[in-house]
Amino acid sequence: MYRLSLGHESVQKNDDLTIHSDSQTYVNGLTKHLAKWEDEGYINSENTELLQATVVSLRKREAVTTLHWVKGHSGIEGNEKADELANEGRLKEDCDEFNLNIEQNFQLSGAKLCKITQSLAYKFIRQKKMKTLTYRIALDRRATRMGIGRAKACASEICGKTPTEGMLWKSLRHKDLGRKVRYFLWMTAHGGYKVGEYWNSIPGYETRGICQHCGTSESMEHILFECEAPGQKEIWEQTEKLWDNKPTPWIKPQFGILLSCGLTDFKDTDGNRIPGDSRLYRIVVSESAYLIWKMRNERVINERDPLPSRGVINRWLWTINSRLGTDLVLTSRKFASAKPGWSPEISRAPGASGAAGARCTAANIIM
Repeated sequence: MYRLSLGHESVQKNDDLTIHSDSQTYVNGLTKHLAKWEDEGYINSENTELLQATVVSLRKREAVTTLHWVKGHSGIEGNEKADELANEGRLKEDCDEFNLNIEQNFQLSGAKLCKITQSLAYKFIRQKKMKTLTYRIALDRRATRMGIGRAKACASEICGKTPTEGMLWKSLRHKDLGRKVRYFLWMTAHGGYKVGEYWNSIPGYETRGICQHCGTSESMEHILFECEAPGQKEIWEQTEKLWDNKPTPWIKPQFGILLSCGLTDFKDTDGNRIPGDSRLYRIVVSESAYLIWKMRNERVINERDPLPSRGVINRWLWTINSRLGTDLVLTSRKFASAKPGWSPEISRAPGASGAAGARCTAANIIM
């Protein structure tokens, strides 16, 4: 989009210009949705400054500008070259500095009063607050930088590329993740839970930062992947057994993989996406990690006795079967869902249908 905002520098203003793009969001945004976005002060649009600079560059032209959508990855020379340049830019360590200054007579600020709603007003106030220095300083936390840094380093294993921080934060709200799981991952990325080092600075409570079972510092990574207390080992073993029935190689979860699981994008040997496997990995890994966290809290905070191995496995089975059953209902054709459902070997057992099929199959796979 930024290249378009500089288009007037390479094309004469009085010459007709045709722009081909494989982004429907981009094409529709500058045509169908532009009037609405301007009326709302660009509050609901992404990359606001870049979008406004692009619109201004187009309005300065004196000839006809045509936007044409083309299918991506279809062998069109110009489109393929644009993808190559985009990948090169994504891999740059240092971001390019763009001049997005807009002339005074082209600037649009605020939204029309007739278009303002309570929701838009709240979003506007929130956007203003996020730009303040105080807010930015509050977000500059060591734990957050470490969590996101580890997620970026591990994300290439499950999506084939190194994502930006924006992509990682957005993936924590992926639609395949339950609401409680989203909150759990967001808090984990920020290091917001009161475990480990949190208690070291509180006199008299230092022992709470020590794992009572292992005798070591109880970090979130220790709880989810290292603790020898009944729970995490059995759950990850069952998760891997479940994956034995899938053609996609199993990627052993770790802290960075967990935080970036929303970016999972498995592909076959021909480079074609496998959405069913990606969806299953996102759900199973995130739900398993959240279950380990809940069982730890029951043991440490509620002082309940640890479950035996069989009890841990049964509880994991119930959790995964319930989640897959819910997903099967939501992706059923009966509810006119356009989303792809599970592959047959995961979603249904022979002679079974619906959520019952999902429960039966998951249990059969694991048992």
